[in-house]
Amino acid sequence: MFPIERTYSEWTQSEYAITGVYAPQFAGDKPSGIVSTCQDCHMRDVTGRGSNVSGSPNRTDLPLHDLTGGNTFIPDVLEDMFPELDDTALEAGMDRARTMLQMAATLEVTPTETGITVRVTNETGHKLPSGYPEGRRIWLSVRGFQADGTTVYTSGHYDFSTADLTHDEDAKIYEIHPGLSPGLAGALGFTPGKSFHFVLNDTIYLDNRIPPRGFTNAAFTAIQSPPVGYSYADGQYWDDTDYDLPSTADSVTVTLYYQTLSKEYVTFLRDANESNSAGDDLYAAWESHGKSTPEVMASMTVAVDPAVTGTPGTTVPVFALLAPSPNPSRGQVEFAFAVPARERAVLRLYDVQGRLRRTLVDETVPAGETRVSWDGDDDHGIALASGMYFLRLEAGDRNAVQRVIRLR
Repeated sequence: MFPIERTYSEWTQSEYAITGVYAPQFAGDKPSGIVSTCQDCHMRDVTGRGSNVSGSPNRTDLPLHDLTGGNTFIPDVLEDMFPELDDTALEAGMDRARTMLQMAATLEVTPTETGITVRVTNETGHKLPSGYPEGRRIWLSVRGFQADGTTVYTSGHYDFSTADLTHDEDAKIYEIHPGLSPGLAGALGFTPGKSFHFVLNDTIYLDNRIPPRGFTNAAFTAIQSPPVGYSYADGQYWDDTDYDLPSTADSVTVTLYYQTLSKEYVTFLRDANESNSAGDDLYAAWESHGKSTPEVMASMTVAVDPAVTGTPGTTVPVFALLAPSPNPSRGQVEFAFAVPARERAVLRLYDVQGRLRRTLVDETVPAGETRVSWDGDDDHGIALASGMYFLRLEAGDRNAVQRVIRLR
C-alpha cells in the first residue's frame, strides 16, 4: 500500500533513534542534552511538581505536553472558526512553533570566487520539512546587493501580497511532489502526474527533502521514503547549493523560509470541494490571515565580491557576522563582525524564547572587523544555562543572525 506518512519510520532509521544525538536546544532540562525520542523534542523535559497531590516531589524530567511542531497558520485560523478557544493559548503555541522552526535547521553561507555556497543542515530526527507535506515547503531566498544597497540578484523571491513563490532557474525549494500514475489516474478519471489528492496518490514524482542524521539510501528505500529526483549520499543530512552572483554584488542576504500552506494547495482545496462551503471557508481564512505567512527559520547577511581575484576564497568585508568560535563552547566564545564604514553597531544575545540575555556591543565601531569575547554570562553576571542562543548584529538597516550553543 502507498504510504501516507513516513515521519515515524524516518525517525526509526535515524541516528536519533539508534544512538541519540546531542542537541541541547531541544532537550529542555535533560542534563545530558541528548535527544532520541519524538517526545524528547516535541514534549521536552521541564522541572515541576510530579502531581497536584500535596507533598509531591519536584521533578526535572516532566514531559511538557505542548506537542510543539512547526504550524503557525492553523492556530491563527482556529481563533475565527472556534471562538470558544483560548486565544492566548493559541498565540503561545504559535510562538513555540516559531522557536521550533528556528532550531530545526542550520544555515551556512560561504563566499566563493564566483558567488556563494549555501548549506542547509537538518537538525531534526526526520526529513526536513517533515511528514507528507502536500502544502508544506521550505526554500532559500537569496538577494545580492551593491554597496549602495541596490539589488543586483534575486532567487526564490516570495511575494507576500499574492503568496506567489518564484520558481526561477536557481531557486532551491525543498518539498515532496506526490501524484497519480497514468494507470490509476485513468481509472479514476484524473490527469496523471503531480496531484494534491493525498490518499488517492500512488506515486512520488519528487522528494528532495533533507534527510536526518544517520540516513542511508538503503534504509530509507526500505521504509518507502527514498529521495526521488534528487540524491543524497549515505550519512548526508545537509544540502549545498551554489549561486553565481553578478560581479557588482558586494553583499548577499540568504533567508531560509518555512510555509505551512502553499497557495497552490489551498486553491486546490477550495476548487476541489463541491459538497459544502468548507473549501471556500478555508480559502477565505487563508486570505484574511496573511496567506499562511512564511516563517523565517534562519537568515544571514555576508560580505562577498565575486569580482575580486587572487587568493581563492578571499572576500572584501562589507557587512558580515562570522560564525562564533568555538561553537559549541563551555568557556569563552569569540565573535567577529564587519561593517563597511564607521557606524553604530549593536550585537546582542537572545535565548530561544526571544528574550534579551546579553548586550555585547552598542557603540560606534570602525570600518572593518571587530572582535568580541563572551564569557557565558548574562547582563547581570549570571551564567546562562546550556542550550541554544541567537546572536544578532544590527547596523543601519542591516542585520545578521548566528546561532550559539552553550554548554555547562
